Amino acid sequence: MSSMECIHERRIVSAVLSGRWPSSDDELAAHAAQCGICREVAEVAVVLRADHEHARGDVHVPVAGQVWWRSAVRARLESTQAATRPMTWLHGVTAAITIGVMLTAIGLAWPTLVAGADWAREFAVPLVANTEVSGVVGNVLRQSVLLAMAAAACLLLAPVLLYFVLSND
Repeated sequence: MSSMECIHERRIVSAVLSGRWPSSDDELAAHAAQCGICREVAEVAVVLRADHEHARGDVHVPVAGQVWWRSAVRARLESTQAATRPMTWLHGVTAAITIGVMLTAIGLAWPTLVAGADWAREFAVPLVANTEVSGVVGNVLRQSVLLAMAAAACLLLAPVLLYFVLSND
C-alpha cells in the first residue's frame, strides 16, 4: 500500500454515492477519521454528491406532448423545405432562361433597332434646318432607343429579381 492509496477508498466512495455515508458502517467511518486519504475522499465525494443532487433538482423535463408537438413541427418544416428545394432550382433556371431569351431577342432585334434609329434620324434631319442640330437629334434618337430597351429590360427583370429578393428560401 502506497501513501497515495488506501484499500478502503472504493468502499467510502460507493457508500457516499449510494447515500449511506456516514451512517452505514461505523468501522468505515472510524477508519476515515483516522486515514487522511479516506477522509479527503469522503469530503470530496460528499461535496460532489450534494452538487449532483442540486443539479438534478434544476432539470425540467418537458411534457411528452410538448416533445411530440415540437418534433412534428420540425418534421413538417424539414419536409416542406425538402419539397420546395426543386422549385427553387426551377425558379432559378427559369430566370436564367428568361434572361438568355431576352438578351437573344435584343441581339436579334438590334440591327433592326439601329436601322429604325437611322430611319428616324433621316426623317428628322430634313425637319431641322441646322446641321449641328440634326446630328444632335440623330444621337438623341439613337440614345432614346437604347434607353427604351434598357427600360424594357428592367421592367421584365424587376418582378423576377423582386421574387428572389423577397422569398424566404
